[in-house]
Amino acid sequence: MSDAKAAPQANLNEVKTTPYSWFVAILVALTYGVSFMSRNVWSTAIPVAHESLGITMAAAGGLMTAFYIGYVISNFITGFMVDKIGPRLTLALATLLTGVFTLLIPLAPNYAAIFLFRVAAGFTSGPLFAGVTKYQISWFSPATRATAMGLMMSGVSLGSVVATSVFAPVIQNKSWQHGFTYAGLTAVVIAVLFYLFAKEQGAAAVRSSKKLSAEEKKAQSAGLKSILFRRSFIIGTVVCFLSIGANMAYQTYIMMFFTRTRGLSLTVAGAILGGTYAIGLFSGTLSGVVADLLKRKKLVCIIGAISSVILTSLIMTVNSTAALTVILGARVLLGAFMGTPLNALQSEAAAGPFVGRAMGIYNGIAQSGSIIFPLIFGFLLDVSGMNFRLLFIGITLTMVLIAFLILFMDEKRPAKT
Repeated sequence: MSDAKAAPQANLNEVKTTPYSWFVAILVALTYGVSFMSRNVWSTAIPVAHESLGITMAAAGGLMTAFYIGYVISNFITGFMVDKIGPRLTLALATLLTGVFTLLIPLAPNYAAIFLFRVAAGFTSGPLFAGVTKYQISWFSPATRATAMGLMMSGVSLGSVVATSVFAPVIQNKSWQHGFTYAGLTAVVIAVLFYLFAKEQGAAAVRSSKKLSAEEKKAQSAGLKSILFRRSFIIGTVVCFLSIGANMAYQTYIMMFFTRTRGLSLTVAGAILGGTYAIGLFSGTLSGVVADLLKRKKLVCIIGAISSVILTSLIMTVNSTAALTVILGARVLLGAFMGTPLNALQSEAAAGPFVGRAMGIYNGIAQSGSIIFPLIFGFLLDVSGMNFRLLFIGITLTMVLIAFLILFMDEKRPAKT
């Protein structure tokens, strides 16, 4: 652990980016990667598991929702852990326990038990985003923070790639349970590596162990509220809620779209999705680089949202599998131009002693979209006889609303050097 616990918090504008900063960013990305691997392996397993378990699409979506029930609750109550005990120990424990609960899922005797293990795995993943933000502001200068956020969040795509392209043939040739076993074991290994090598400095290393007076608690509460109730921060939270919800509905049922509507095997569908998700390994970082170079995060966000509108609409119209693959890849590439700069805008607005708690609450509210959207669209697919057009129309309209809302957000421009 760091020896800087009692040190005064450094000026966040004076943080320097070093080669080790990028190594830390990669480690953080891996924790996000195994979390998304553990949560998204279920969407790959649905075409096989829903028949094995004898459940409807709404019930299948419920198991994706289950992870996010725990995840959302955890974000509201564990963000303080990042501020209190530091992101290193918090993220290591979060990753370890996510792996353990994922490993228990193949041993579950029924749907209810699987649901509970998914909730538990989601709950233990809760501190991830607050930890990401803490490392970002502690290891990177203001001029490189959007790029760093993109690299750290590339773990989302890494986990999705593995959950689809790697686990699809495993699930098809062995069982859906094997996917969860491999995901859980990988998470445990990454947790150990992260704890050993992800050092802390600056804001990440600062803690306060003293008991606060009533006046100090009141001041802290006021400081946190000043962030949370800022108009632009509220809009950004709503935007992230809509974006995450729409994309979670897409990720939950896209494998069913490929196998049911397109008639592809699970292995082929996994290869296509995994290949396109792989673009996300660099698209998030690329969007951060573009936002840092242009110093226009809002503009980049809007470009990403409008691109998603166009490309999601095209999914419904093309007949060629090759053309569909290109569209899916372009959607991953350009869609990242909305997510990464948005998170960078929010972390800038929250930068300071309450960043862990503020970003935890932000992510908790935003991630509740992952609870609501899969259930809504699972129900619509059940009652409409698996009409996937409803899925894509709903996602498209949501992205239109997102592009409009971003116009009303504030943006701090970095000083010219």
